Amino acid sequence: MGFIVLQSLLLTALGGVLGAGGALLASRSQALEARRIRKEQNTREDRYRLMQERIRAYSSFWVAAGSARMVITGHPTPQEVIKARNDLWEAFTLSALVGDDDTWSCANALLKLVSAIAYDGSPYKADEWDELIIAFVQAARRELIPAQLPDL
Repeated sequence: MGFIVLQSLLLTALGGVLGAGGALLASRSQALEARRIRKEQNTREDRYRLMQERIRAYSSFWVAAGSARMVITGHPTPQEVIKARNDLWEAFTLSALVGDDDTWSCANALLKLVSAIAYDGSPYKADEWDELIIAFVQAARRELIPAQLPDL
C-alpha cells in the first residue's frame, strides 16, 4: 500500500515538473516570437521613415532647382544667383544624406552647373539644364518606385 502511495506521489510530482517545464518553454517561445515581431515592425517603420525622408529631400531639391532656374533666367544680380545656388546646396545636402548614388550623382551634376553659373559666370544652357533635371527625376523615380514592390 505504501508503495502505491509513493508511486502516486512521484507521478504527481513528475506531472507537476513536466507541466511547469512546458509552461516555461511556452513562455520563452512566446517572448522570442514577440521580440522577433517587434524587430520586424521596427525595421518596417524605419524603411517607411527613410522613404518619406527621401521623398521630401528629392522634392525639395527639385523645387530648389526650379527656383534657381527662375532666378538664373531672369535678370538677376550676382548675389541673387549665389543665393539661389546656396538654396540649392541646402536642398542637395539632405538628398545626398538619404539618397542613393545614382540620384546623388544627378543632383550633384545640377549643383555643379548652378555653381559654375553663380561663381564662374558660365552661361545658362537650357538644353543641358533640361537633361540634368530629367536625369535627376528619372533617378529619383527608379529609387522611389521599385520595379517590383516587396511583399509586406
